[in-house]
Amino acid sequence: MLIDRPINVLTYHLYKNTLIPHKNIRVMRYGIYVLYSEFVKLAILTIFFSLIGTLNEFLFALVILLLIRPYSGGIHFNSFMGCFLFTIGFFILNVAILPSLNYINNPSLYIVLFPINLLIIFLCSPMPSKHRPIKNKKTKNKYKYLATFFTAAIYTALLLTNIDPTFKAIGLWTINLQAIQLLIGGGVTREKIQKTKLFSILNS
Repeated sequence: MLIDRPINVLTYHLYKNTLIPHKNIRVMRYGIYVLYSEFVKLAILTIFFSLIGTLNEFLFALVILLLIRPYSGGIHFNSFMGCFLFTIGFFILNVAILPSLNYINNPSLYIVLFPINLLIIFLCSPMPSKHRPIKNKKTKNKYKYLATFFTAAIYTALLLTNIDPTFKAIGLWTINLQAIQLLIGGGVTREKIQKTKLFSILNS
């Protein structure tokens, strides 16, 4: 990718000038790459959804995702293109396609999906990138509970508040798809269930 060379030059310069230790070069390089990639993706997505007239809807979905994804994690890709295609597919689904399908947008379905999503996010979070693993158990639990809390709070607010039906559907499907990608990326395994405090209480 075109950005690789300037990132390598920058990290090498920082290392040569003893601004960062050798062991942190890879972390620094990855951090710069992530910031650049996210900026480019956001710029392209903003232009794309502006052109099709759904910028406000996209921004609404983005805000909801930004409240959950930093703690829950999700599917990660090794290439920018793979990540970009997945991201744009994710937002096209929950902004332009799913909210327009009347037969899957009804209160009964949302209520049924609520506890299912909550359970998936609780069991599968956090799902970090392999480049930034979370090794501390307390941090893992903190992220798990924050992801679950924000999911429950936002989903409940969307169900109970009287907002535009399109935005309500977009918000709910953003959460639904986030839960689905966690399920695909990590899966609700027997091992994960057995590690939860709820499982321990039920079997005590």
